[in-house]
Amino acid sequence: MVGDADERAVVLAQEELNRAMSASDQAPAADVCVVTWNTAELTATSLRRLLDSDQGCVMRLLVRDNGSSDGTVGALRARVPEAEVDAGAENLGFAGGVNTLLRRSKAPWIFLLNSDAWPDPGAIGLLIEAAGRHPRAAAVAARLERPDGTLEHSTLPFPSVRLAATMAFGRKRLSPARADELMLEDAWAHDRPRRVDWAVGAALLLRRAAVDDVGPLDERFFMYAEDLEWCWRAAGKGWEIWFEPAAVVRHIGNASGEKRFGDRRTRAYMDNTYAFYARAHGTAAAIAYRALNLAGIGMRYLSARRARDRGLAAYWRMNFKANLPPRARDKQR
Repeated sequence: MVGDADERAVVLAQEELNRAMSASDQAPAADVCVVTWNTAELTATSLRRLLDSDQGCVMRLLVRDNGSSDGTVGALRARVPEAEVDAGAENLGFAGGVNTLLRRSKAPWIFLLNSDAWPDPGAIGLLIEAAGRHPRAAAVAARLERPDGTLEHSTLPFPSVRLAATMAFGRKRLSPARADELMLEDAWAHDRPRRVDWAVGAALLLRRAAVDDVGPLDERFFMYAEDLEWCWRAAGKGWEIWFEPAAVVRHIGNASGEKRFGDRRTRAYMDNTYAFYARAHGTAAAIAYRALNLAGIGMRYLSARRARDRGLAAYWRMNFKANLPPRARDKQR
């Protein structure tokens, strides 16, 4: 009797093992691609959280370190030995770093993940499922939240002269439904799946076929707006960008950007945005787009001054300077 029980236990264990192996064989494969620069402790902690969770897929972790001087490479090799780390001597920027990872990647799905972010359990699998429902989805974006659960507005409309004019002169006249349709920050709650124009690249699933068709990130953008430009190119080739709120990624935000740019981060972001707009629409349209943005920001600054809200006035003053052309900004120093 005991022998029979032992034999049945062995059979059941083997069946369970076979089911687990079959499930692993059927699980989708994704290469998680991470670019690091001087965020040793934060990145090691974030990637450990990633690998210690069930993401509903088979993961391969690819890391490009852009010449960190704070021991990032050593920390990853000690605490995240599963990671395949390319320890570069040169800072290629985010776009350049991602492109080295795209060349190393072989999986049908590529998950771009910032070095200061980690997905909730199952998030990557949910993104892959969403992409499967939308065959023309070049990318699917996760819902980004700060570690305390605060929403990060991460999907946006393509910049345009018309949108800039609306924000400067007609925002108050927009209905809530129209503001939601335009993905405006105070209206779009990131609470339902939908097609979007573009999404920030902090946690973005890319389809291999789309990357092969659209191409790599534009390395003229060292950091910031490379995600906007890639989504614009994808749309031009007939691809779509989707958002999936069920896939949540915790994102601290700007860990490497703050180290490199500090309080110049907004300036760097806007400079790249205007560079993109000029290449996509021409110099005259870019001048009009900048002028409308400055007009809208100027009115918000004056409104804050009239309300004697010094903090808000300082915020809009900083944004006004960040939107000036670099030469005009330099003259103010």
